[in-house]
Amino acid sequence: MKTIRMIQTAALLTLGISLTTHADGFRNPPESAAAIGKIGGTYAWMEDASAAARNPANLASMTQTMVSASLTMGYGKKEFTMMDGAKAESENPWGYLPSLFAVVPLEGGKWTAGFALTTPYGRSTEFPTDSPLRYASPYFTELRSMDFHPSLATKINETLSIGVGVHVLWSDLSIKQIYPWGAALGAPGLPDGTATLDGDGYGIAGSLALTWDLAEGQRLALTYRTQTQVDYEGDTRLSNIPPPAAGLAASTSDFDTEITYPSVIALAYGIKVNEKVRVEANIEWIEHSQFEQLQLDAGRNTPLLPQSTVAADWEDNFTYGIGAEWDVTDAWTLRAGYLYLETPIPSSTMIPTIAEEDQSVVSVGCGYTQGPHQIDLAYAIGLFDGRNVRDNVNPAYNGDYDFESHLISLSYGYTF
Repeated sequence: MKTIRMIQTAALLTLGISLTTHADGFRNPPESAAAIGKIGGTYAWMEDASAAARNPANLASMTQTMVSASLTMGYGKKEFTMMDGAKAESENPWGYLPSLFAVVPLEGGKWTAGFALTTPYGRSTEFPTDSPLRYASPYFTELRSMDFHPSLATKINETLSIGVGVHVLWSDLSIKQIYPWGAALGAPGLPDGTATLDGDGYGIAGSLALTWDLAEGQRLALTYRTQTQVDYEGDTRLSNIPPPAAGLAASTSDFDTEITYPSVIALAYGIKVNEKVRVEANIEWIEHSQFEQLQLDAGRNTPLLPQSTVAADWEDNFTYGIGAEWDVTDAWTLRAGYLYLETPIPSSTMIPTIAEEDQSVVSVGCGYTQGPHQIDLAYAIGLFDGRNVRDNVNPAYNGDYDFESHLISLSYGYTF
């Protein structure tokens, strides 16, 4: 029972939400401070316990048991200016992303086990309930996730390592929108209500990773994660149902939908410039085109929805990055990185609560190692130009979008 309680506690602590302006669909930033510090290079030279999430093949080179925990705080804001000049600015800009990692060399030394508990997907945006968008768009959307990822790694030979893993993804989704009973029933003066849709579900995915030491000081890494389909089930709740709608609406009904999270292929090339400096370049391909639409089933209340099918038509996208780290002393390491993120969301189907644009991210970080202790700290900032939308299928969503985002991450690891 003690073990079960520890697992439940760890799971609760690992729930997190993403920045409102991380331009990569539903994907969250990297999982640890070491990765965020060199944000564009996170696959080839990740050689601590957090490699269990990014590239489990690298675990094959680890000879000691290590556990680590990471907490990333994110600040993200967006401002939407409608075509008539009215403005809506998001609220509650802070989010958090915790992660846990462990690596254990197995008896005999041929295999290494890895474990990661992370929040790979998320989305949280809230607008004031009295904003100009109050009837046109949800004022609140929140998607959270928790990914349980055990893995095994081994060396095929002196230069090639392989890692395989299973992902058990849990996610919940919440959508809230002001419901105009007066307009819906043709009876002006009726007080507004709130429609709330909540659901959660599970999905299974797999992953494969290869790390190949091409030559002295040169490394190639390739990782693949399969897509994950999560079927959400929960409740729809309607408030302030007026007497004229008593036979048409129910205060509580079922809620169902599904989201297919993308498969991801990442390729990295790393080089050791010398004994103290490591550099790597990364490219990722993300199959966001699997997300074509969001089908909403609100049970008995489905006829009351403005639309039960929300078009998405997301596009496959790439990320490109470079990262470097410098061992200044035996104890101190400095890091820096650059990442360019293409957004998968076309302007024609973008909605304000999941609005984003192509962006650059610049990061810096440092690490300190003393005996079995390892502490890492990182900061990253998103660079935006703003996005002008004029071709949206919903004219109310046309306008100018501006964004701001920051990441601060802290990790602690202990080697046994």
